Amino acid sequence: MAQYSASMITHSFWFDEFSQYLALREQGIDDDDIRLMSIDENYFQQRSKARARDMIRTVQRRAGVLDEDYFDLFPSLDLANQKLMNLIAILKLNHLFDDFMYEVYRSELLLGDAKLHSYEVEAFFNQKQVSSPQIATWTEQTIHRLSGTFKTFLREADLLEDQSDFDLVKRPLLDTRLEVLLQAKGATRQLAALLGR
Repeated sequence: MAQYSASMITHSFWFDEFSQYLALREQGIDDDDIRLMSIDENYFQQRSKARARDMIRTVQRRAGVLDEDYFDLFPSLDLANQKLMNLIAILKLNHLFDDFMYEVYRSELLLGDAKLHSYEVEAFFNQKQVSSPQIATWTEQTIHRLSGTFKTFLREADLLEDQSDFDLVKRPLLDTRLEVLLQAKGATRQLAALLGR
């Protein structure tokens, strides 16, 4: 059974920081030095040392689930596909968000409805509470915050657009090179979610 985590509610999408981090690595700066730059010099402009520490730990974990092939491709991608690469790293780290993308976002693309309503997000979490003893113990506040985080991340990845009553589901224009790379790396679940297959 998958292990789920609600830690995502304390994180941000951190796309700019992810991009800057990859650029620093490209310049040959190692992880330890980047961590020091983040915490001691506030290189990434976080509001506190604790936030800088959390951000750099999270961004480094995201980069850690990717490899040099992703890093080599990243600078040549357009902004939309760079955001998708950050999202893919997040999905690889968070099983619940990955399930949400596959079960809810992908379904919206498959059905062509293109409208994500709050009740659909609630139904996803209700089903997970029934099937996972771990999620069943989470408070309503935790689930509410996670729902908001999921939608915020997808809006920042340009996959959802807030329409007040619902979110408009947007199909990404996946760069062929990123699609081929995901296929080669066995990221078929994430690919299916993004393409609505």
